[in-house]
Amino acid sequence: MLLARHPAVQVVAGLCYGRLDVDLAAGWQDCVAGWQRIWCEGMVARSSGTTGAPLPSEIRVFHAPASRCALSAQLLVEVSGQGAHAGQRPMACESDSRLAELDFGNWENRLWSDVPRDALDEWAANPMGYAPGGGETVQALSHRVTGFWQERMAAAQDCCIVTHGGPLRVMLALAERRPFEVSDPAPAPGAAILLHFFNNPGGFVAQKPPIR
Repeated sequence: MLLARHPAVQVVAGLCYGRLDVDLAAGWQDCVAGWQRIWCEGMVARSSGTTGAPLPSEIRVFHAPASRCALSAQLLVEVSGQGAHAGQRPMACESDSRLAELDFGNWENRLWSDVPRDALDEWAANPMGYAPGGGETVQALSHRVTGFWQERMAAAQDCCIVTHGGPLRVMLALAERRPFEVSDPAPAPGAAILLHFFNNPGGFVAQKPPIR
């Protein structure tokens, strides 16, 4: 499973955006090319039999609905069809609303410095249950992302996931089989992590090797 955060975006510094659709910054295509290299390295290991699991005929690339994720996922599919790589298989995109970023409600498209201090304090006092700007709670985000994750674990198939920092924080906690903490850091924009799963009597165990 490849987990990727969309590349950096072109926004004013300090802007609050979650569901807001914003443009990718120049050079984003280089990030996607890097994801493809990481994925191919993982597939070389899979095809050599080091992980022991059968290879499906097609790789599903799940992505959040926002254009910054959709465009990145679409390019990943395109570059995967170029050249010849060991273990390479066709890819197909699939949008899933459960991978969307947190909805900041009426805070969206505002500077964080313009959000009332008392509202930020309320969120800090109840980080999981407060709905910033009347939008979505972190608890709700965690619930929908967990549902998506459980489906992927049940399917037990190779896949790529292109999403946002919020959902990735939840998924990395799930991969490590521990409770999600609001203090968990998000991967940097454009970062990708390749996870290998081994099926055993105790369930799935995730390994997260250092990825460039």
